Amino acid sequence: MDQYRNVILLAMAQACFLATSMTMVTFAGLAGIASAPDPKFATLPVTLAIVSTALTTAPMSMIMQRTSRRFGFRLGATIGLMSALMMAYAVLSASFILLCVGALMVGPFQSSAQYYRFAAAESVPPAMSPRAISLVLIGGLVASFFVPTLWRFFGGLFEGVDYLGAFIFAAVAIGCVFVPVAFLRPLDEAFHVDDGEGVPADARPMSAIVRQPGFIVAVINAALGYAMMSFVMTATPLAMEICRIGEASPEVIQQHVIAMFLPSLFSGFLIQRFGLFPILVVGHMAFAVAFMTALSGIEVMHFSVALIALGLGWNLCFVGGTTLLTRVHTQAEKGRVQGLNEFLVFSTTGVASFAAGLILNLYGWQTVNQAAFVMLVIASSITLVWGLAGRVRKVRGPQP
Repeated sequence: MDQYRNVILLAMAQACFLATSMTMVTFAGLAGIASAPDPKFATLPVTLAIVSTALTTAPMSMIMQRTSRRFGFRLGATIGLMSALMMAYAVLSASFILLCVGALMVGPFQSSAQYYRFAAAESVPPAMSPRAISLVLIGGLVASFFVPTLWRFFGGLFEGVDYLGAFIFAAVAIGCVFVPVAFLRPLDEAFHVDDGEGVPADARPMSAIVRQPGFIVAVINAALGYAMMSFVMTATPLAMEICRIGEASPEVIQQHVIAMFLPSLFSGFLIQRFGLFPILVVGHMAFAVAFMTALSGIEVMHFSVALIALGLGWNLCFVGGTTLLTRVHTQAEKGRVQGLNEFLVFSTTGVASFAAGLILNLYGWQTVNQAAFVMLVIASSITLVWGLAGRVRKVRGPQP
């Protein structure tokens, strides 16, 4: 149990992070509708948050490599706290510009939180890393049960100003991150080994690392999996508002977040038991179910089932992609490789989230899901080629 101390603490931090993330996804777009000069730009705050996350992932990784994981987590939370307070003030003053600036500032917090799962993997023996990664993500499951109730509580404290309570709650959640981070034990010192030039002495060139099929598949599943999820999830509250069922969107988002993290109870075990390839395939199948359900109707049930399947697909692809990534770099390479991975994930997700608002307003909900299908076909094709090629190599055995 002692070796899981950091994992448990990181799961607590993950719960606080996901509480903030749920708030941003659910209310930043709605606050944008209320203050944006044009409805097409309603999702711009969400997009700016994701773009900022993408731009700060690599610097945050290098800061952690030069200092420590704990310092990076504290730095991110400090900036995130200021961001949430600025967005609360933006709602109070009905300023779309301040809302966007606040959303842009949340990036360093979100980028630092992406390394919770890597820190968990570094806290346990390599064979146990899939389970450690999935256990950290369970923190999101805890958040999904309590966050809607806390939204209503904080909203009741600030009646008369829509969404103000939600962003005050986000500030409180970010502030709570400092507690578990304070009790983290130092991680593997090998993370700090370098040659004085910022690049570890025994690290391979990045060009050699990124050419590995395993790296490509890991990034594709993490990046497109996250992009598909964000693309559809960002559009969902707005689409439900258009369909005049917007009052049900908090419950639908809650069900979605539960589906994102409930599989973490067993996804790490399933990867250990059956391997990465079958689990990634099941994740892609869940995405397909999500998009087909969304295309079949616009009742609350359709949104609910689609978002549940979307969450399941994200979990399996994200845990699988993260696990695969930890297998394609050495200890000395992890700072740059993880930073590049997170940059690619959130760059793709940022484009997807902004496109979601534009496509929804210009072409409708059906086109959103059809576009998501295109991303799924790309991810599935690359993963199938990699997985089947690996099985062929196993059957043939070593070649003379």
